[in-house]
Amino acid sequence: MYFPKKLQDLLSIGSSNTITPIINGIFWLFIASILTKTDYGELGFLFSVVNVASVVSLLGLATTILVYEAKKENIFPASFVIVLVTSIIASSIAFLFTENIIASLLIIGLTIFNLTLSGLLSKEKYHKYSYNQLIKAGSAVILALIFYQFLGINGILLGYFVSTLFIMKELYAILKNKKIEFSILKRKIRFILQNYAARIVFITFWWADKLITGAMFGFTFLAGYYFASQYIMLLMALPKTIAQYLLPQEAQGKKNKKIKIFSVLFVSLISIVSILFLPWGVNTFLPKFEESILPMQIMSIALFPIAISAILQTQFLGKENSQIILIGGIIEVTIYLGFIIVLGPIYGLVGLAIGFLVAHSIKTCYNLLVTYWNRSSDQKSF
Repeated sequence: MYFPKKLQDLLSIGSSNTITPIINGIFWLFIASILTKTDYGELGFLFSVVNVASVVSLLGLATTILVYEAKKENIFPASFVIVLVTSIIASSIAFLFTENIIASLLIIGLTIFNLTLSGLLSKEKYHKYSYNQLIKAGSAVILALIFYQFLGINGILLGYFVSTLFIMKELYAILKNKKIEFSILKRKIRFILQNYAARIVFITFWWADKLITGAMFGFTFLAGYYFASQYIMLLMALPKTIAQYLLPQEAQGKKNKKIKIFSVLFVSLISIVSILFLPWGVNTFLPKFEESILPMQIMSIALFPIAISAILQTQFLGKENSQIILIGGIIEVTIYLGFIIVLGPIYGLVGLAIGFLVAHSIKTCYNLLVTYWNRSSDQKSF
């Protein structure tokens, strides 16, 4: 009965992590079809600001909650208080640069939403996690389309902000009758700082690159790159699902070898199908993004190393080895930004896509080498 229960939990997370990107993906494809490329690029730029500011506000505490709440340590209440303050500060700074109050509000809403999701996952409340993910995705699309009619691209931001508020019921349940104990966090400061640095590196790779690209090449160029990135994020639903499911289990010392092997094989199949499908799909439905086809195919190949890294990183975090993830992330983002700066002006979107693939591949090789080294060291010690 144990494996079916694990499969049920995995499917619960997987359904939301699959359906949510599909909903978002269809929405962003639709928006891409009705907006000019410049407006689409500007919207992508603002969402990048929101996501970068949100991760900065979280201070690495979302993953810290996943690890230590799973070990029955009461760190969520203190984490919430700190993150609430930092998100307000981050939203204020973002407003000074963007002069967009709705984007600033979205920073606060998204930060609290993601922190609460980590609280649900740490308690292995997979069904509630999935429910709230789906509610947010569905309501964001509906509200964004409604508000867009009145406020333009700001209406889309407003729809996403309002959708983050529906999780407040779960937040109250997690905080109810819990003491705020900052002393617990103080004892975890080294892990928190290392994990925070790793998250900053991660967000630099996935969102700050849009800020750099928009600043270097303009919103029209960014539109093609943002379109490709949104597609890859859609395909990353499975690696993300596996990582979120495995992390609390790895923290408790549980192993899931069959699930890991199946996941890598399935992601490889998705990559192949994507490469074959893209030319027909883009030319048929969104021909104005034809220049994104080859970059999207190149980036699809990166799904294989991404899946392997995601699994290895849950093992590192489960053993509180966040420093390994930080080093791998620094290697990855350094290579990627180098490609953007050097190859971007020469090869355009293709240069960025090659950098994306190379950076992920080298990071995965690093993670594999560290894993092999650690196993060899353990065997010698034994």
